[in-house]
Amino acid sequence: MKTLMSSAEVVAAAFPGSLDDGGGFVPESTIVAAQEKFIKPTLNGLYAALEQGTYPDLLDEYVKPALAAYVRYMMLPAVAANVGTVGIVQPRSTVFTPASDRAVAAVRRRTRADATTLMRRCVEHIETLGSNVYPEYDPLQNVLNRVSVDAGVVL
Repeated sequence: MKTLMSSAEVVAAAFPGSLDDGGGFVPESTIVAAQEKFIKPTLNGLYAALEQGTYPDLLDEYVKPALAAYVRYMMLPAVAANVGTVGIVQPRSTVFTPASDRAVAAVRRRTRADATTLMRRCVEHIETLGSNVYPEYDPLQNVLNRVSVDAGVVL
């Protein structure tokens, strides 16, 4: 699986200050899923060019921040509750209390809104420079230009 960011990069960007074991906290499959679900439908043909390393500045400055935010959005339910051989459990300790479902949902909504804002910032940059700089990008194929989501409702 080819990822645009390593797990360690995602942890550093999406979960700053966390105690990580060098990138194992975020599964590569989650990064791939975020790329396929959010980045690829937005950037369409430009996505393949990014995978090949064609536009490293665009990747580092615009795509990676959005990707990290989308991975965080996807990881929040797993962070709030662990799935294991004994079922779905919430971590507890004497120092911390698990967040309520409502609080997790609120953080998730905010994280998705932030990720979408970062992705729109990326698209704005690409569309401002135009097809002379990014000929692989087709604004008509950009899902953000065709679909709008407001308060969880697809418009």
